[in-house]
Amino acid sequence: MLQKIEKSTISEQIIRQIKEIILRGEIKPGEKLPPEREMAEIFSVSRSSVREAIRALQYMGILDIRSNDGIYLNNNINILADHLKFSYLLKKFSFMELVEVRKILEVGVVRLVAERATEEAKLSLHSIFEESLSCQDENEKYVIADYAFHEALAEATQNSLLVDMLQGMKPLLLESNIELVKNPGQIQKATTIHKAILNAIDMGAPDLAEREMLIHFKNVSETLDVVSQHEFDREVREKA
Repeated sequence: MLQKIEKSTISEQIIRQIKEIILRGEIKPGEKLPPEREMAEIFSVSRSSVREAIRALQYMGILDIRSNDGIYLNNNINILADHLKFSYLLKKFSFMELVEVRKILEVGVVRLVAERATEEAKLSLHSIFEESLSCQDENEKYVIADYAFHEALAEATQNSLLVDMLQGMKPLLLESNIELVKNPGQIQKATTIHKAILNAIDMGAPDLAEREMLIHFKNVSETLDVVSQHEFDREVREKA
């Protein structure tokens, strides 16, 4: 249950406690939370601090504030995605750290897929890959199709936790990938590597699949460096 908290970083602590009770299942999606006044008494803080925390949780899509009705836990939430977005906004980790974690995760994912993917999963991967080929001239559509391919890889591992972890990174990564695919030739490079990954999976070759995914992330890192340099140059020009 909710507990009295210390006065330092009040709104962050309120956010943390609310997330913890959600994770423990004490509040279910669609259920109503106590009103601001009651939460302020429980936490022994001001209503303004509670209001600030609630607004942040609403922005993250965790809480739904209904006029003249109250505060509800959103029916469609991804706690990991919301936590990562909030932590990133607070600058608790860099985007490059996020990419590094994704690399570690997906290299392991593709190895598992090559070892255990069912024929049905392979057909799904091929279908999603073919769909991505049809939207190579539309950056936003391609980014969505590209991520769908990586989500399908996670699903093909038959490990639900890996699926949740990749989906948790999705909101931050989709935003950044829009910038990445603007780099000339980036979509074509990604498509070529995706095809090589698919071939390795079809062959049931985990070492090869892992090697191709490492090449994929080497390309991503190099493109990020280019995009970051362009952004730095732009900022310098604007300040000149």
